[in-house]
Amino acid sequence: MEITLVLTILVIAVILFATELIRMDLVSLMVLMALGLTGLVTPHEAFSGFSNPAVITVAAMFIISSAIANTGATGKLGEKILHVAGNSEPRLIAAIMLTVALISAFINNIGSTAVLLPLVVGMAQKARIAPSKLLMPLAFGSLMGGVCTLIGTPPNILMNELLHEYSGQSFSMFDFTPVGLVIVLVGTAYMALVGRHLLPSRKSGTLTEAYQVKEYITEVEIEPKSPLDGKTITQSGLEEDFNLKVRAILRDRHKYPFPRRNRKLRAGDVLFLEGNPEGILKVRKKKGLTVVPERDNPVIGNNGKDNVVVVEASLAPTSEMVGKTLRDVRFADTHGLTVLALWRSGAPVVKKVDHVILKFGDVLLLQGPEEKVLHLGREHGFLLLGGVSLTTYVPQKAPIALLILLGVIVLAATGLLPIMLSASLGALAMILFRCLTITEAYDAIDWSIIMLIAGTLPLGHAMENSGAARFLADLIIGGVGEFGPWVVLGAVFLITFALTEVMSHAAAAVLIAPIAFNTAIDLGVSPKPFFMAVAIAASSCFMTPISHQSNALVMGPGGYRFFDYTRVGTALNLGIWLIASLLIPMIFPF
Repeated sequence: MEITLVLTILVIAVILFATELIRMDLVSLMVLMALGLTGLVTPHEAFSGFSNPAVITVAAMFIISSAIANTGATGKLGEKILHVAGNSEPRLIAAIMLTVALISAFINNIGSTAVLLPLVVGMAQKARIAPSKLLMPLAFGSLMGGVCTLIGTPPNILMNELLHEYSGQSFSMFDFTPVGLVIVLVGTAYMALVGRHLLPSRKSGTLTEAYQVKEYITEVEIEPKSPLDGKTITQSGLEEDFNLKVRAILRDRHKYPFPRRNRKLRAGDVLFLEGNPEGILKVRKKKGLTVVPERDNPVIGNNGKDNVVVVEASLAPTSEMVGKTLRDVRFADTHGLTVLALWRSGAPVVKKVDHVILKFGDVLLLQGPEEKVLHLGREHGFLLLGGVSLTTYVPQKAPIALLILLGVIVLAATGLLPIMLSASLGALAMILFRCLTITEAYDAIDWSIIMLIAGTLPLGHAMENSGAARFLADLIIGGVGEFGPWVVLGAVFLITFALTEVMSHAAAAVLIAPIAFNTAIDLGVSPKPFFMAVAIAASSCFMTPISHQSNALVMGPGGYRFFDYTRVGTALNLGIWLIASLLIPMIFPF
């Protein structure tokens, strides 16, 4: 009965994780409460995840990563390394992936992707290469680099703690490095030689020479004296002259989506136009149109002295605006900027922009004074993708931040302090040496990840206590056990990376850990290679944009669609599965 109950909760959780009907951190808390209320775990076990050393370590590493990025150390390092890549697409891809992998080995891979993203967009423009050719390699490189060290990514930290909890063994700082380096080199070679031919090229034009342009949808109203009044869509010349498509017409509170080309336009109609910003900005002057966002939220402070810019900005994971609408946060009044259009998940949004609930990875087309745009990038969790220069290198603090990170690595690698203590000490030192403020430290922690891990950990206890983990382990051994531990390890790896494509990599690692342990015990072999396989598989999430925040972060700026990841990432995932399944037992024998 207990096994059935646990597996029912597990299946429901996986479905909710995969469909994203409810936020992942809320799903994990629902799992926690379900386990506690049904008595599958004790109240103490239900909430033990919040004091788990892995959770504390992950939170501390978020702070350390933010401090490194805050001082500009990673951006400066990336800029120097990438400068030597030239304009060759294969060389750029290789340089980007190796650079971000190096950085991601020691700081949070989402943070390293965010720091280098604007730099890579600028490089693409300089080399006259579509950013879509470089941004997916950036995300993939960050994932590969994360598996190279113990502190590189949350699944490594989690598997180390769970291995110690189950067996008393643990990983050292660089145990992951041999396998990780092979994965980085093979993955980089694949992307530079094969994967780049599968990447889309979606550079649709130029608004300025500084950044990429995508197809946006924005609202324009036909003025009373507009030459469009009384003409059909075909006669308007919007598509032929300005490369703009009329996706919807709003007339007298009635919306007409995808109107016929012979429909007549009237003064007062609000058109939802799809096209690049250059066309949108040109047509308003020549056709007697008013851009509705500009009319409702005129640029504040434009007295002729301010440098008014139009720029793309992507929402970072820690932005306080995620989950809110522009109207909720009074965006125009608070920031003095106008949102001309919104772009999400590979497509423009056919909706009033101030009514859209913002998500991580959304790209906003902003207009306003350059100083206000810079302030938005510095203080409010937006990645500026071009048109402005955001220089954050702090020469007085960057060396201190790097020395503190080095101290954390040395203390953990030599065993002088457990990783939880060394990471926490490093986070405290970053604050004391003013590499970031205490407020910035709190903001740096991705609390949704913390809640996700803390809420999911009790499910591992429930699976172990109820016998569900052993039951699932027996199914795996019954299916492939006769072929030996190498094949069984490959099966565990395959199940983990399949799960991590549709749910959080940290949650997938937590769910598979007790199964991996029981599988190793039933085979009479060391659990260590199995736990390493789960950790690496959990970070091998290249086939969907929802599998990891690094993938989601580049989706908007790169103009990617969902199946772009599947087309490029499937062969990469399968290749890493085969390589890791063969290599891990050689380094950590059964």
